[in-house]
Amino acid sequence: MADEASSAAGTPRAPSLMRNGAFSLVTSAAPIPVALIALPLLTRHLGTERLGLLALAWAWLGYATLLDFGLGRALTRMVAANDAGSAIASPIRAYVATAHVTLTIVGLLVGLLGAVVAPWYVTHVLQVSAVLRSDAVMSSVLFALSVPAVTGASAPRAVLEARQRFTAINFVRLPVSVGTFLVPLLLLPFTASLTVIAATLAGVRLWAWWRYASLARAELTRSPGDGAATAYLRPLLRAGAWMTVSNVLSPLMTVADRFLIGSFISVSAVALYAVPWEAITKLWIVPGALMMVVFPAVAAAAESEPGRMAPLYAAAVRLLTALVVPACCVACLLAPWLLQLAGGAQYSGDSVTVLRILAIGLAANCIAAAPITILQASGRAKWTATLHLLEVVPFALLLWVGVQRAGIVGVAAAWSIRAVCDALLLAALSQRVAALPVRSMLLSAGGVASVALCAWLGSALIAPSARLPLAGALAVTLLAPVVLWMQRPASERLVLGPLGGAP
Repeated sequence: MADEASSAAGTPRAPSLMRNGAFSLVTSAAPIPVALIALPLLTRHLGTERLGLLALAWAWLGYATLLDFGLGRALTRMVAANDAGSAIASPIRAYVATAHVTLTIVGLLVGLLGAVVAPWYVTHVLQVSAVLRSDAVMSSVLFALSVPAVTGASAPRAVLEARQRFTAINFVRLPVSVGTFLVPLLLLPFTASLTVIAATLAGVRLWAWWRYASLARAELTRSPGDGAATAYLRPLLRAGAWMTVSNVLSPLMTVADRFLIGSFISVSAVALYAVPWEAITKLWIVPGALMMVVFPAVAAAAESEPGRMAPLYAAAVRLLTALVVPACCVACLLAPWLLQLAGGAQYSGDSVTVLRILAIGLAANCIAAAPITILQASGRAKWTATLHLLEVVPFALLLWVGVQRAGIVGVAAAWSIRAVCDALLLAALSQRVAALPVRSMLLSAGGVASVALCAWLGSALIAPSARLPLAGALAVTLLAPVVLWMQRPASERLVLGPLGGAP
């Protein structure tokens, strides 16, 4: 017994899902205060047209982050499964090198295409004013040429995720995410040039790519025949082919709204839509941080311990609901004040309505991160891809009708309708893989309904009295820790447990 205790004491503690998720969440939330400070100043000094162009660049780089043909997630799943005992015929480093080279080439091709198209898009589609046209074209080209650094970083980051090296990952992610807002802000005393901003942000992306690659090399043991080769590409593409569809279509449907507004209304309208969008979608850091940790755990469980998938799923849904729903409710109740804080007095009227409508869809979208993670990590990426393919045409029609009938408010409504429908369908599909308890289903559905109720109350009650929305927001804020505390037993039992351990 003493020997066993001694041995146990000398064994390094296994990584915890909750510890990793909490640290990822904290570092992901760090850019929010920077954004709250930066957006009003950027609006004032850059103007709505420059800020609209910058918002389109943020959307472009955000989309490029996911444009990895599913190879990032496929690689994470492959490394995690290999570590869990699944036999891989070839050295795992060979698959990593192949994915790295492939994603770099893909990013280069996409970036070159974007650089070629940028002048035409800026001049003829966005119809940027003559004063800004040269700066807009040059900055668009630089942002496009940053894509290889974004896609190339996906492969080494996938290795670090599979090995649960989230501390290292987050110390690289933090400067990149903070720099999105901090770089333009720090450059304001010297220049308002979008070209200078684009060049500086490109340097930050290149540094992140180099750092991820260095950390991943330290994780993998060298062996003969571990270089990149086309023979290793086919298994990766086969594993990631269906993830590719979701990774391309899902973010494309997410950013299409702003490009549609810029094309059919104006670049200035993009800014009026982008500020509430950027304000509310910062909550994506919650599912992003938690699901980044859950994905390799589910992939390993699917390989060696399938019974652990359902408890992980239930805990993820509860935690996402308890974290996201209160924040969305508060955003709906305090929308006018939050937008004035984020962007200034000019963001009122339609921008307030946009924020409230987007909050409803965002709550559903964040909770839906749990079922899509379960499906993709367990090898059912074909199901999610088919669903997203079926959504494209109806969503395009919704966007078209929305922008024609109600401008930016109609676009927000179209996006939220798709997000809610997508969440319901993903939940139905995931039940065939890991059954979610009825109590968890009711909790998540009731959460989204609560956000819709707060959106209505915020709109209906703000005219008679400003105290009622403030009181409601205070009540939700005080209730949120209680709800989180009620989820504590499930979180401790199902999430805090070490990876690979019993639930």
